[in-house]
Amino acid sequence: MRNDIKAVAWRLAIFAVVSLVGAAALILVFAQLRFQSEKRYRAEFADVSGLENGNFVRIAGVEVGKVKNISIQQDKFAMVEFSVDDSVAITGGTRAAIRYDNQIGGRYLALEEGAGSVTRLPPGATIPLGRTEPALDLDALIGGFRPLFRALDPVQVNALSGQLISAFQGQGATVGSVLTQTASLTAQLADRDELIGQVVTNLNTVLGSLGDHSDQFAKAVDSLSGLLKVLADRRSDVRNAVAYADAGAGTVADLLVQGRPALKNTVHQADRVAGVVDADHDYFDNLLNTLPDSYRILDRQGIYGDFFGFYLCDAFLKVNGKGGQPVYVKLAGQSTGRCTPK
Repeated sequence: MRNDIKAVAWRLAIFAVVSLVGAAALILVFAQLRFQSEKRYRAEFADVSGLENGNFVRIAGVEVGKVKNISIQQDKFAMVEFSVDDSVAITGGTRAAIRYDNQIGGRYLALEEGAGSVTRLPPGATIPLGRTEPALDLDALIGGFRPLFRALDPVQVNALSGQLISAFQGQGATVGSVLTQTASLTAQLADRDELIGQVVTNLNTVLGSLGDHSDQFAKAVDSLSGLLKVLADRRSDVRNAVAYADAGAGTVADLLVQGRPALKNTVHQADRVAGVVDADHDYFDNLLNTLPDSYRILDRQGIYGDFFGFYLCDAFLKVNGKGGQPVYVKLAGQSTGRCTPK
C-alpha cells in the first residue's frame, strides 16, 4: 500500500513539473518576454495612431526590441521610447517608420537605414521628426471610398476590397499615400469649381497676352540666357569682385576707425566757429556784403600781370603814449597824383 502511494506521488510530481515547464514556456512565448541586455532610444513622430506599448521593433522583419513608452511632447508631436538588442547599431542615418503588422490594425516600429552619418548613436539618443514616418490611416482611406462602395454591388465591393488589401500588404505606405492625396485633391477641386473656372479664365488671359508679345518674351528669355551665360563664364571675376569688395569694406571700416578722432575734433571746432559767427553775425554779414567790392578792387590792382601795384599816400606809425593813449607819428605822405584829395 505504501509503495502504491509513493508511485502515485512520483507520478503527480512529474506531472506538476511538466505542467509548470509547459506553462512557463507558454508564458515566455505569448508574453513575448526578452531577457537579453537592451539599449533604449527615442523617436519623434507626427502621428502614432495604432501604435501601442509592447509592439515589436523590427529591422528587415526581424524582431530586435519593443516599444516601451509613448508620450506627447509640447502638444506638437509624439515621443516613442523603444528598446533594441545590444547587437543592433543605431546610426545617424537610421530612419524609424510605423508599419502595419496585420489586417486588423496592428502596428510595429520598423528601423531602416537611410542616408546620413554612419556614426553610432549613444543609448538614449533621439531620432528627429525629419527621419520618422507615421503609419497610413486605413480607416480614413477606406472611408474615402464609401460613396464608391455604395454605388457598387456586394460582389464588386468584395473584389475591390480584396485588391486594396493585397496592395496594402505589399507597398501599403506608398499606395495609401497616393490614394489619400488623390482623394483629398479631388474633393478640394470639386468644392472650388467656380474658383478653378476663374483661374482658368485668368490663365487664358495671361497666355493670350504672352502670345501677343511672344517676340518680346522670346527676346527677354534670350537676354536672360545670355546674361546667365556671361555670369557663368565670368564666375571667377565675380568671385574675385566679391572678395575685393569685402576687403575694401574692411579697409574703409579701418579708415573710419582711424579717422574718428580727427573727424570728432573737426566737428567740435566747426561747432565752435559756428557759435562765434552766430554771436557776431552782424559783423560777418557786413563782411560778406563788402567782400565783392573789395575783390573787384584787388582785381583791378592785378591787371598788369602777376603782381599788384600800390601807391603810398600816407604812412603812420602807431605807438602807445602815456596813459595807454595811442600816438600816431606820420612817416611819409604826399598829396599829388593819385593821392590828390577829391
